[in-house]
Amino acid sequence: MSGAVLVSARHEAKAATYVAALRAVGVPAEAIQVVTPEVGAEDLPARAAAAAGLVLCGGPDVDPVRYGEQTRPDARVDVNPGLDAQEWALLDGAGASRVPVWAVCRGIQVVNVYLGGTLWQDIPTQLPSGIDHYPKAAPESLAHEVRVVAPETALGVQLAGEPPRVNSRHHQAVKDLAPGLLTAALSPDGLIEACELPAEAGWWLRAVQWHPENLVALPPQRELWQAFAREALGAR
Repeated sequence: MSGAVLVSARHEAKAATYVAALRAVGVPAEAIQVVTPEVGAEDLPARAAAAAGLVLCGGPDVDPVRYGEQTRPDARVDVNPGLDAQEWALLDGAGASRVPVWAVCRGIQVVNVYLGGTLWQDIPTQLPSGIDHYPKAAPESLAHEVRVVAPETALGVQLAGEPPRVNSRHHQAVKDLAPGLLTAALSPDGLIEACELPAEAGWWLRAVQWHPENLVALPPQRELWQAFAREALGAR
């Protein structure tokens, strides 16, 4: 089915909250397709090129080989090469046809590496701070503030006002930002929490490090999903 919103995840269960967030902002169930390495899919670039939009979900770590590093023995890196291959192929197709991309948690790391950036393999051992980026709490629990550093960006506009508080479940983060991406917001300890491609790039691509799929009850977080839905449904 061309014109679907593709949701890329490690497995169907992992995609459930992302699908629910899309449904909550008006994307019809019949317009959503989950793509997983377990199921397998042929012609992934072509499927992405024909899609209305692409959502990259949270999940395992990006293989460090993709950004030119060896895995640190103390970094607790958990990779899924099949998922990496899937999402690289989907981004190939989405980029070729300028399909809107909304990237969450692992997603921000995927698009950063795909476009030429690097990652911190393990925040606690490489960049310790007073911020716990993986607290043991309910998915919707707010862990820390994020600070808008580029109010002129689309994400900066959406997150303007009181410094938003976000949830957090990640042990890796963007290290060197890929060429072309703009930083929109940072965590209190300086990690990149939101980034996007500028309008002049001609490709609607926005990414956040937190989990707004758990926060759709909060208007600013819901608006992040609504912006993607407007772009995707308009294309569809």
